[in-house]
Amino acid sequence: MKLIVAVDEKWGIGKNGDLLLSIPDDMMYYRTTTRGKVVVMGYTTLLSLPKSKPAPGRLNLVLADIEGLRIPGAVVCGSMEQLLRLIGCFRPDDVFDVGGGSMYRQLMPYCSDAHITKMRFDGEADTFIPNLDELPDWSVDSESEVKEHDGIRYSFVVYQNASPTPLPEYEQKSSAMAFYFRKKEPLELELELPEDADDEYCKQLNALLTAYFCPLKDGFSAADVERFFEEGGGLSFEQYLRDIHAIAAREDIEAFLDEHPADGKIRRVTVDKESFSSVI
Repeated sequence: MKLIVAVDEKWGIGKNGDLLLSIPDDMMYYRTTTRGKVVVMGYTTLLSLPKSKPAPGRLNLVLADIEGLRIPGAVVCGSMEQLLRLIGCFRPDDVFDVGGGSMYRQLMPYCSDAHITKMRFDGEADTFIPNLDELPDWSVDSESEVKEHDGIRYSFVVYQNASPTPLPEYEQKSSAMAFYFRKKEPLELELELPEDADDEYCKQLNALLTAYFCPLKDGFSAADVERFFEEGGGLSFEQYLRDIHAIAAREDIEAFLDEHPADGKIRRVTVDKESFSSVI
């Protein structure tokens, strides 16, 4: 896995639960680097995101030792052991540790790369991460030119870890699944409407459309993660979530319609996130 963070000249990352500084170029770098990836964070970091909701266009894994916690659109892990095991279900280059301080310190040994925005100022931070320049296994792989914003000089530095601690290996690697969490365009489908369909047909189709437009709508708890490991039968995490209709791709909906041909009338309808429940 990898990590990404902005630090001041003392390797401080935050103060009073907030960032030390917001640099537009750094925000863009963060979004571009993590877009389409799995992002791993602590619960406090999740609460600091806009509207305290999971980052869009990414699969969000949240470490939170809160029994029964469900976060719509995210996967909760109840312990570091469970989190590491789940991270092992993905390709290493697809996973980014995005904080906060405790998460950086605990997961740093497992990271092969660190994307560090180095800001040349003292932010009087109260939260720090280890100085990679002082750790023997870490070295600079690349560094951008020095830039400036509102008098603060900064650069983007990529460090590499010569001997990352191996993560637990899961037999079937999953994709990063970012596709499922992007904004969905309306679907044009040929549906057998309720007057010609039984309740079970509508229930199953509604579940698929919910999973398509609102992936992980009810969240995925630590107990659900444990159930995946116990009952997944070697499936990838992605395939397991598709099988239980927690997420869905367009082909899942089309396959369902092919398996349930209409005996009577069919209407071609446009289905979007706001209207699908009323359509069927």
